[in-house]
Amino acid sequence: MSRQGRPSIAGRCDARRSPSPYPRGVDDRHEREDVRLLLHVARLYFEDRRTQADIAQSIGYSRPTISRLLTRAQDRGIVRITIAHPLERLLAMEERLLTELGLATVRVAESEASDSIDAIGRAASELLPDALKDGQVLAVGNGRSIAALARHLPEINRPHSTVVQLLGSLPGGLPAWGRDSPTLCWMIASSLGTTSARMPIPLFVDDPALAKPLMREERVATTLALAARADVAVVGVAGTEARGEGDVLAEYMTPGIEDAITEGRAVGHILDQHFDAAGHHVPTPLSPRTLALSLDGLREIPLVIGIACGSEKVDALIAAARGGILNGLVTDDYTASLILRRLDRTD
Repeated sequence: MSRQGRPSIAGRCDARRSPSPYPRGVDDRHEREDVRLLLHVARLYFEDRRTQADIAQSIGYSRPTISRLLTRAQDRGIVRITIAHPLERLLAMEERLLTELGLATVRVAESEASDSIDAIGRAASELLPDALKDGQVLAVGNGRSIAALARHLPEINRPHSTVVQLLGSLPGGLPAWGRDSPTLCWMIASSLGTTSARMPIPLFVDDPALAKPLMREERVATTLALAARADVAVVGVAGTEARGEGDVLAEYMTPGIEDAITEGRAVGHILDQHFDAAGHHVPTPLSPRTLALSLDGLREIPLVIGIACGSEKVDALIAAARGGILNGLVTDDYTASLILRRLDRTD
């Protein structure tokens, strides 16, 4: 095997040469000397990185002759050039996802067994500076992937931009998770060297009758209006299986909500709002208690980047992209491969 991006020099000649007009002994000697010369010149040029003029001077040939010898070495298979890079596989995945899901931007990170969330957060932090121009508004969701983005985002100069919440605060802020929207807005705004617009409201209210008055409160209404006019949004994407401390909805799941998810054939949720395979909102008893920008409002934002990974999120990511909720994606290569396999089976 050759080294990636460098030629390999074969140590044998091609046995399938055309019949020689010379007697066997003479032909063999000629062939061996010819191959020895080609190997020597090829190694001097490709491995020792010497110029053709330098090689010509050292072995007593003209520079054009050296050029012809190098061409013959490639034609004979003595030199085999391989063009490759470890990122090639990831770039190929990105191209397929762009085309097959109709996305505007994609970044695929290499899976890390220790922490895939951290890997996609780092990839998103590399993508965001290119996506967000100074003076634009960035709307921010919540969750572990957005928190990973906030941790890895470098200090970049966007002093005329604004970072804004897309949804209310988690119960008690859950500081141990470090994934609440107001905290993440502040962290991201600090890295951008700009300000954030935050809302003093919970993500869920106990009584649906409280939701509308809160949404009409001036600061809340102004913040959500700004979020709706954002240029770029970054959001997490979840499947329908809400369990464990990593899922905000786990403690809110009731038989009524689970039945609504099943009956509505929901495949995932974004901003804690469920949707089906076509990207249509699936109402549940939790919907009128949720304080967040609607999925339709999210669709109006020019660039919405979903940051997520995991086999349980494949259907949700496909549906969100094809349903127009997302037009940007950051994921890992494991999840990307599962998405592409699913698309191959269904298309």
